[in-house]
Amino acid sequence: MAALISLIGSFAARIFADKILGWLAIKAVLSTLFIVVVPVLINNIMYDVLEIVFNFASSKSGDIQTLNGSMTFSGFMGWLLDIFQVPAAFSVIIGALALRVTLKMIPFAKI
Repeated sequence: MAALISLIGSFAARIFADKILGWLAIKAVLSTLFIVVVPVLINNIMYDVLEIVFNFASSKSGDIQTLNGSMTFSGFMGWLLDIFQVPAAFSVIIGALALRVTLKMIPFAKI
């Protein structure tokens, strides 16, 4: 009887140890994945999407070189643009453009 209890105890300990070691291995792999690999992938995808959006915007602007630099408005013109919420409107337009380009990258999605 003692041998049977000892056998069951050793099987339980082996199964429990295997589960703990498996859990620790999965934790180590996932930690490495989320610390090293995923940020690099997100960075690359983000820059690819931004490059596509800027190329699309540059192609739509034609020969006018509007995207080479930013325009600075100060004084009365800056105040007027702020009152009419022009920067917020441009932000919404560029965000919608980025969303459209990003959704076009998804296969089998109708836009």
